[in-house]
Amino acid sequence: MRRHLLVLALLIAPPVAAAAGAAPHVVAKIRVGSQPCAGVAAFGSFWQTNYGTATLSRVNPRTNKVTRTGRLGAQPCGIAAGAGSLWIDGYGTATVERVNRRALKVVKRIRVGVNVWDAAYAFGSAWASNNFDGSVSRINPATNRVVKTIKTGGQPSNFAIAADALWVGSNATSGQDVYRIDPATNTSTAVHTGHDSPSGIVVSVDAVWTANGDDTVTRLDPSTKAVVATLKSGSKPAQGAAAPDGTIWIPNFNDNTISVIDPKTNAVVATVKTGKGPFVARRGFGDIWVGSYRGADLWRIRP
Repeated sequence: MRRHLLVLALLIAPPVAAAAGAAPHVVAKIRVGSQPCAGVAAFGSFWQTNYGTATLSRVNPRTNKVTRTGRLGAQPCGIAAGAGSLWIDGYGTATVERVNRRALKVVKRIRVGVNVWDAAYAFGSAWASNNFDGSVSRINPATNRVVKTIKTGGQPSNFAIAADALWVGSNATSGQDVYRIDPATNTSTAVHTGHDSPSGIVVSVDAVWTANGDDTVTRLDPSTKAVVATLKSGSKPAQGAAAPDGTIWIPNFNDNTISVIDPKTNAVVATVKTGKGPFVARRGFGDIWVGSYRGADLWRIRP
C-alpha cells in the first residue's frame, strides 16, 4: 500500500439510496495519527496504522474513540489479523511486524523481501507482498519464519482474499497483470487486466475488481480470468472494499472521494466525499472505514 505515492456532506446518487434502502452517511470522524494508511476490523476493535507517526491506533467501534496507541517501526501501512496477532507491513523496516494486540507492542520482526507493501492473513499463514522484487512471502505463524517465497513478477502491491486463492495487485507502471496465488501449491498465475498499474484489488462474491493507474476499475471473472467490464472512476483510484450491501467502494486519492460501484450494472452509482487523500477503504462492523492519508483522521461511513 502507499505511500508517496465524510466534511459531513455526502454527494449521493439516487440509485444507491434506492438499492440500499437508506443514503450513506458519516458515522464518525476519528482523530488518529498522521497519514493513516490502512486498517482492519478484528478482535472487537478497529485497528488503524499511521504511516507518518509510525503508530497503531485501536478504535472502540461502540464509542468511535481511540482507546490506545502503540509504537511501530518506521512507515507502517498494510495490516491483517490472525493467529491472535496483528500483522503489519513495516515498509520502513523491510519486515513484517507481528504485534501483540493487547499490549500493542511489536513482538517479532520478520525479514521478507524488498519494500514490503501489504500484509494479509489467510489459509493459516501471514503473507507479505514484496514490491521491489516481484514476490510474495508466506509466513508460518507458529515459527515466525518465511516458509515460501513465491515469484509473481510485476510489483506486487495490495492483497485481496478469496475462498480458494490470494489475489495480489501490482503497481508496475508498465505492467497490466494481477496475480492469483494458489495456497495449496504456492504457485502464482498472472491474470491480464488490459490496464497499467492495477494496484488496488477487491474480491467480491463472484468477481475480482482492480483499481488501475489510468483512473479506471476493471471487473474480472475469477473462474475464467476474463475481463467482464471496465469503468471510469475518480482520479488515482486506490485500495477499495466490498460493502455489506454488495456495492464496491473505491477511494480516489486525488479527488478526496469514494466511487460506489453497483455490481449489477457495473456502473458508478454514487460519489461520496471523504477526507484528504483516501487511500485504503476497509469493511468492518457493518460500515466502511477510510483514512485520510493527507491528514490525520479516520472516516467511518455507513453504506
